[in-house]
Amino acid sequence: MHFLFFVVLVYSSLVLSAQDQEGPQLPVILDHADSLVGIGPPESGVREFWGNVRFTQGNVTITCDRAVYTSSTNSAELFGRVIVHQGNVLVSAPFISYNGETHIADASRGIKVEEGASIITADKGQYSTITHVSTFIDHAIAVDDSIRIWSDTLVFDRDADTSLASGRVVISDSAGSAWLSGDMAFRDNRSRYTRISGHAAAWQWDSTDHPDTIYVAADTLVMTRQENENGYVALSHVRLVRSSVSALADTMLYSSVRGDFDLRGHPILWSDSLLLVADTINALAPDRKLSSVIGRSNALLVSRSDTLNLDRFDQISGESIVLTIADDTVRQLSAIGRAQSITFRSDGTRPEGLAKVASDTIRAMFQQGQLTDVYWLGGIEGEHHPEPVVAGRADTYRLPGFVWRTDRPFMIKPVAPFTATMTKAGDPPKVKAVNQRKR
Repeated sequence: MHFLFFVVLVYSSLVLSAQDQEGPQLPVILDHADSLVGIGPPESGVREFWGNVRFTQGNVTITCDRAVYTSSTNSAELFGRVIVHQGNVLVSAPFISYNGETHIADASRGIKVEEGASIITADKGQYSTITHVSTFIDHAIAVDDSIRIWSDTLVFDRDADTSLASGRVVISDSAGSAWLSGDMAFRDNRSRYTRISGHAAAWQWDSTDHPDTIYVAADTLVMTRQENENGYVALSHVRLVRSSVSALADTMLYSSVRGDFDLRGHPILWSDSLLLVADTINALAPDRKLSSVIGRSNALLVSRSDTLNLDRFDQISGESIVLTIADDTVRQLSAIGRAQSITFRSDGTRPEGLAKVASDTIRAMFQQGQLTDVYWLGGIEGEHHPEPVVAGRADTYRLPGFVWRTDRPFMIKPVAPFTATMTKAGDPPKVKAVNQRKR
């Protein structure tokens, strides 16, 4: 987008006196006006141009219904159907003014800027000829052939080649398959760095045969691009949702080349009825298809398989836990290194105690998200606790670090442009915990 470039061309042409400019200036030529009214001497008077006014300065053309130039303040006002045209840049507004003392050009009654396929509209527009910063205020919308931006304010810095959108920011690609929202969005075009902060959220729709939505929310989202790789970082209060998989973490990193998600800082991942906690959790999703999840260091998997006895949780722990996933459903588990398990047993309707086993490795199979078969490999030590011993004491059978959380994040619909409320988007419900895991 070259929106910054037009501003210099447009507003510099409004400065009918070039006393504050360096170097030779092209003359401003009055091509036509139905009438001209002059008041006072040329150096301090006022000149008014009425009816079908047309000025040119080099390849810049300005037309309007009326123009007023005040020599003493080096200020100009253009009224009625104002159009500024240079090359493929077209600026239209009902009113544009320039203040020579503040060096601010102001379109206070609405503005539209077109450059090829790129368009910016806003209720107000300002530009500083000193700082080269342009500002679009109230209902600012920027559209081109690849992106759409809505915000309360858009600021472009031509010299730094940066842009800043603030207030009810919504961004989407032209196809509508990716949406972002937040309180503020910053873009550095030179480094190809983008940061969205304040209730930041992102949605991505897959274009596969089985379309799905990935939803990520955090206090801050950062996007970078280097060669053929897109990198994403979510910071603070991270929530991730895709199909039957949800996660919470302090930080999330994603690489488009490797197709993996790294969840760090007290991560928790839910898949169907399973809950996984570990020091770090890595989710592998090549070609955007989740294939495995790895919990590294102090990993613990918990599932509630007994819907009648809600204090009974099957548990497996290890130095690491690997979940094999197909069609967004866990199919197999491997707990490696000092593995332990607690498995509650029943005949379908009646509880029958539990088995507590330790081994080098545990492998487990799942059907429809429920634990079915468990295998213990190497250095096996086990014990059986009959139901009379377990009854009434099920909540005392917990592996170290046990936690059961119900604050699972949920999918939020993308925020519509200029809606009144964004601050609650993606916020999870209040936390409920059982035997909170300690770090």
